Amino acid sequence: MENRLELFLDNQPITLASGTFPDGAVWVKVMDALPRTAQQMRIRAAAMRDMNDFMRLAQLVDAVRQVTDVTISHLELPWLPYARQDRHMVAGDSFALKVFASLLNTLNFSKVFILDPHSDAAAAAINNVVVIPQETCLLQSTTLRRAIAQGELMLVAPDAGALKKIHNVASASGAHDYAILTKQRDVATGQLTGFALVAGEVAGKDVLIVDDLCDAGGTFIGSAQVLREAGARRVSLYVTHGVFSKGVENLLNNGIDALYTTTSLISPTLAHPQVELIDIDTIYRA
Repeated sequence: MENRLELFLDNQPITLASGTFPDGAVWVKVMDALPRTAQQMRIRAAAMRDMNDFMRLAQLVDAVRQVTDVTISHLELPWLPYARQDRHMVAGDSFALKVFASLLNTLNFSKVFILDPHSDAAAAAINNVVVIPQETCLLQSTTLRRAIAQGELMLVAPDAGALKKIHNVASASGAHDYAILTKQRDVATGQLTGFALVAGEVAGKDVLIVDDLCDAGGTFIGSAQVLREAGARRVSLYVTHGVFSKGVENLLNNGIDALYTTTSLISPTLAHPQVELIDIDTIYRA
């Protein structure tokens, strides 16, 4: 998946070029003439995946600051790389989010705007961070906003870790209640077991599982099975960040009827009748 890097100086888009040298090193070049001064530099770095993507960002910042005296610098980082490695889990691993944040902080952004990070550790690790919460992201979907407000969709938290966020989504959307699921994950292997519905009456209802991210989808396939066994009529899924390492079809062929996600990671050109994309530009302008 290609990193989507954009530069704006005082809200004017600036043309960029990027590529890779034969030895594998990445490069970025500003193609338009840069001004001597700018009140604001705004960079949007969508779908940042790895340290090559970080180097593109860092080179861009350096290229601009070499020429332009910038007063305010904002970074829009929809997806936070290494967000799931937000603490030491087992002996011998690293707190990768802290490592990444220490590098990002060297770029000295005035503000860093992140969409629905995986945990509160991001706010502690990244300087000048502004978190755009899950409910703001989700409610930019007209379809979901209307269906939840009219009681056509019942919200579902996939596990205890999602309870705080689902409560905020319910409050912001006007939902009267929500269901709660539980599961167990083996930290060492990642294996999921013990899916169960622990609160909420879903029989005969259309439900919407809400979470911050989906990787392979095992959590949501297991959740959908439990919800259907409890009588749910239709199971949809909202995730702010769609990794979808096994493809969206893995979900849509295994119990998920409709999928809603932002373009923080997934290509904005994806077209699928069961998938609705929420443009990150809409979220940042909200």
